[in-house]
Amino acid sequence: MRGGYRIGLDIGGTFTDFVLLDDATGAIHLHKVLTTFPDPAEGALGGLAELCRSVDVDLRDVGTLVHGTTLVTNLIIERAGAATALLTTRGFRDVVEMGREQRYDIYDLFLRFPPPLAPRRWRVELDERITRDGEVLTPLDPAQVRRTVGRLVAEGVESVAVSLLHAYKNPAHEEAVRAAVQGAFPGVSVSLSSDVVPEIREWERTCTTVCNAYVKPLVDRYLERLEKALAERGFVGRFYLMQSSGGTATCETARRFPIRLLESGPAGGALVTAFFGERLGLWDLVAFDMGGTTAKICLVRGGRPEIAPMMEAARVHRFKRGSGLPVVAPVVDMMEIGAGGGSIARIDALGLMKVGPQSAGASPGPACYGRGGREATVTDACLALGYFDPGYFLGGTMSLDRPAALEALERLGAAVGLDTVSTAWGVHRIVSENMAAAARVYMIERGQDPRRYAMLAFGGAGPAHASRVARILGLTHVLVPPASGAASALGFLVTPLSFEFAHSFPGELETLDWGRIDRLYLDMEARGRAMLAEGGVGPSDVTCERRAEMRLSGQFHDIEVPVPGGRLTSEIVPDLTARFEAEYRRLYSTYLPGRPVQALNWRVLVTGPRPRVQLETSPVDPGARAAAALKGRRRAYFPETEGFVEVPVYDRYGLRPGAACAGPAIVEEREATTVVGPGDALEVDGHRNLVIAVGRS
Repeated sequence: MRGGYRIGLDIGGTFTDFVLLDDATGAIHLHKVLTTFPDPAEGALGGLAELCRSVDVDLRDVGTLVHGTTLVTNLIIERAGAATALLTTRGFRDVVEMGREQRYDIYDLFLRFPPPLAPRRWRVELDERITRDGEVLTPLDPAQVRRTVGRLVAEGVESVAVSLLHAYKNPAHEEAVRAAVQGAFPGVSVSLSSDVVPEIREWERTCTTVCNAYVKPLVDRYLERLEKALAERGFVGRFYLMQSSGGTATCETARRFPIRLLESGPAGGALVTAFFGERLGLWDLVAFDMGGTTAKICLVRGGRPEIAPMMEAARVHRFKRGSGLPVVAPVVDMMEIGAGGGSIARIDALGLMKVGPQSAGASPGPACYGRGGREATVTDACLALGYFDPGYFLGGTMSLDRPAALEALERLGAAVGLDTVSTAWGVHRIVSENMAAAARVYMIERGQDPRRYAMLAFGGAGPAHASRVARILGLTHVLVPPASGAASALGFLVTPLSFEFAHSFPGELETLDWGRIDRLYLDMEARGRAMLAEGGVGPSDVTCERRAEMRLSGQFHDIEVPVPGGRLTSEIVPDLTARFEAEYRRLYSTYLPGRPVQALNWRVLVTGPRPRVQLETSPVDPGARAAAALKGRRRAYFPETEGFVEVPVYDRYGLRPGAACAGPAIVEEREATTVVGPGDALEVDGHRNLVIAVGRS
């Protein structure tokens, strides 16, 4: 059957995950391979071929392929992007270094910020000026643009970011710059701020445009190569890219706005959490995603993950907000809360054990991978504690070297006088405590009580740590879904084709030109519909969701308020004011009546239909017994049992709905291992989720 299958492909820092969905039966097939560096496409294409061979599926029968990638993030972090220049208005050359002149840590005397992606010698000022009202004060000279870019090209520049003052109000000068550059230097890539992020605030707008320009040539070449390789292998379906916002985009859109792929992989985890929550009737969930490199958390409230309007890239301090490059692009609101399976444990200058943020990655990897790594990692600790079977890692396709793990842990512990087992447990406990502490802060900052949420755990390392993290947080239930080891890739298959537009038009609600706002929304929605039409979405299947960023006049922070559809006139002001007041009171439990309400940015999310995904379900069998799936027993360490104890090991694929067991126990599947702690109780529901009732310590 042509087009009867869909594939999600997620390239992570350590592993590349694949999920193949059979539309006819709802069956899913998983595959996982080590990510190949420096060319991740090589491993992705090889793994794709292995997956198709293993289930006897021809790539010609795959109707949709959705791809999430760390390419954009890695290019920025590793400073491996294109040689990039910035063209800006005279007097604004250094805005990317000045920022807001705020310190993200007021007590750090040696504060550092990431250096701009466009070095100062390639940041050039143009003699032009547009006023805040969009009027031309000083005309642009195209000849000056050609002379300037000619010099830059001679010095090796291959991509140009253009961020002119007030271009969000009037993009004419930026468009003239693009025409001049492309006319004289057709091989040079150009990114305009009025295209990438037509919003107020010079620093954020300019940094985002520079980031887009920095990665654009390489992403373009990467996608061109991938499309060509897929076509050579017989793929004729639709190829989409996962965006940070939780929507998918066509290749053409991704090429124009590659910065929107910055957090494309982790976004899939939030979407799959909402998907499984909807199936179970659980609308408030914590998504806990722990992979080989990092652990992330996201809240799903009311069945939807929160979307933030901006993010940071290449932080100098991984967990300090404000220490990175600001990127104004919609992103699923998630937080990195800790280390991953490959994170390295070490002893710091004070003699304290620390875990991460440095990672062994895929190469050389943890010591137990046998690929040259010698430093102890979280995976080594899990192996030493008996949680992982060295002969069944990745379903037996990859063997782990337990003696190498023990040797690495012994060296680590010797520095502080700990034996190997105590060192392994220290690594496991530290990473769990750190993740729980960061998750608690994340949730409380958003006014949420962790105890009223259930946790959905996934990622290659998530199910092994979820029960311990949930116990520390006070959560009562953990769910480990089918395909937990590659759940983000499955999330790619449940997300619709979509794109978000934003445009600044600041003003107080009472005095705004509502005719201009109405035309602004109609224009953004028309562009979104055109992009969706390129992806095969019909006009009747498109939905538009409008929002506005608003604040009380004189305040600094904005809040998002939904804007009704239809024609906008001044008659909408009382309704919008009431919506703003309600959201303000929800967030801050107070309000300041009588103050004018100001709007800054107007946003619209244009979305196609959500793909229909129907996974296998089975009725719960009261007579099902976990013993039928017993693979054997092995010794595993738990402090509650005062050391190693024989625990049952179950084959997840043999656990039928209705089967139950008490902890301690271990459940193995090809891509992940679930650890059920002492005092926990496990049951399999009709959707084949592992549901763990977490015991109290």
